[in-house]
Amino acid sequence: MEKANRQYSYWREQDLPVKLREEASAIENDSDEIYDRFCRDMTFGTSGLRGKMGLGTNRINEIVIRRATMGVADYLLSKHRRPKAVIGYDTRLNSRKYADVTARVFAGRGIDAYVFDLPTPVPEVSFAIRYLGADCGIMITASHNPKEYNGYKVYDHFGNQIDDLKARKVEGYINSRPYFETEEGGNGNIYSCPEDVDKAYFKAVSDQRLFWTEDMDNVREALSGINVVYTPLNGVGGRYVPAVFENLGVKNVKYVKEQMGFDGEFSTCPSPNPENEKVFDLALSCAGDGTDIIVATDPDSDRMGVMAKRDGRFYRLTGDQAGLLMLDYVCWCHAHRIGGKNMRGQKMVYKSFVSSPYAEDIARAYRVHIKNVPTGFKNIALEMELLKEAGREEDFLFGFEESLGYLYGNYTRDKDGILAVQMITIIAACLKAQGKTLFDRLAEFYGTYGYAGSKAIALEFSSEKEREKINRIMEFLFDGNMTRLLGLPLTVDATHCCDDMFRALLPGGHQIIIRPSGTELKLKIYAFAKGASREQAADNVDRLLSEVKDALGDI
Repeated sequence: MEKANRQYSYWREQDLPVKLREEASAIENDSDEIYDRFCRDMTFGTSGLRGKMGLGTNRINEIVIRRATMGVADYLLSKHRRPKAVIGYDTRLNSRKYADVTARVFAGRGIDAYVFDLPTPVPEVSFAIRYLGADCGIMITASHNPKEYNGYKVYDHFGNQIDDLKARKVEGYINSRPYFETEEGGNGNIYSCPEDVDKAYFKAVSDQRLFWTEDMDNVREALSGINVVYTPLNGVGGRYVPAVFENLGVKNVKYVKEQMGFDGEFSTCPSPNPENEKVFDLALSCAGDGTDIIVATDPDSDRMGVMAKRDGRFYRLTGDQAGLLMLDYVCWCHAHRIGGKNMRGQKMVYKSFVSSPYAEDIARAYRVHIKNVPTGFKNIALEMELLKEAGREEDFLFGFEESLGYLYGNYTRDKDGILAVQMITIIAACLKAQGKTLFDRLAEFYGTYGYAGSKAIALEFSSEKEREKINRIMEFLFDGNMTRLLGLPLTVDATHCCDDMFRALLPGGHQIIIRPSGTELKLKIYAFAKGASREQAADNVDRLLSEVKDALGDI
């Protein structure tokens, strides 16, 4: 508490922006709030810096952004004589302001900054880094978090989010900098990102239209007959997705007009996360009897969620379910291109540890090699870069995370919700032409590989004082205190996992994974289970989650 009070007093002595100064006065007598805001410096998590906006060292604000950028600049200047950086931002409150702060700091340190004129998808920033030959990229975004949040992602010259090793080095430079430091008088320039970047990115996405060439005419006919409802949830997807549909020849699209414009308040969807079924409420109200699928992208368009019909009603597909459909389609198309089903293991698929192990069954059927990586798409991007270094860039087939992140193609090094819309629309159209839905295809998987279900939940904690509880829970798990679930003995997998993740295997193909969030005060729990029917598999998943919550509840 003493450290937090010292920091708070120091900040109050500074010439703060008006809004931050007002916040400082408002919490003067609130010790809990002072502690929560000043107890620590914000650190790099799974996706860089991310947190609530506002006053404090443990908040996102222009002071924290400036200090972080000073550290990134120090890191760049230690490696390059005249670095160049790309800066993008989403539709959130203050995102453009933080992007401008970032650009001014870079220019003040002699680094040329290329700033997008409009809110931009995350994957386009990754694409632009390589397209422009930049040394670094910054994306101002809090992805799918509520409106109170914002964040700061750092990308390297490969277009990858910086890995843990680079993040620690950058943090070292950041921590050596004081909070209140003005831009230096460097000779860097601030440019608008060239217009051709947008065009080149969209062409790159369009080039990933994956059809089996011998049936091209039928695919086009199928696409003309699909009926879609789309919402960008007031994010950047509205800039690109309509053009994707037009390019595919999809003629029947309804747009959720209340959510097509940029709105950092997210007035109609306070938590704009396509993993949350509530964000589809307005889209569902637009859907008619003839609607086949409903798709949504999150505010920075790196994630895509989809709903489809089952027994005449719309249900949301999990990230795993959508990922499996895409994986199967990609494998099928590539297998048919080489004249058979066996690709002899030259192609690579990557997924996070917490994504469905069912993917391994599909990969095995097509003789594709699949590798599990730690959570965070940067770890898939790292594997893509290793393939490139080995002269095997074209062997990257597909990457996905259960948190609605998907990528096909090598044009970017981050998940792409706009590409995912394109892919799931093609798949749904081809299935419709066969009289099937997305859920019908999933049922065919179950008939082949057995019924399975998966679900993820999060235990949320409200303040920094509860962070220690997360640590206690993880210690409880790693000390071997959980021994049985569903009446079955569990085996802790300590060999094929990562240090901060608990993974337990149970007889019958069930598994449970528990890990702290890298960006929020949450403990994430993932359950995967099999069963003799769809209903039994779903019941086993729910029972697993219930028993885990009970076991952790009193810690």
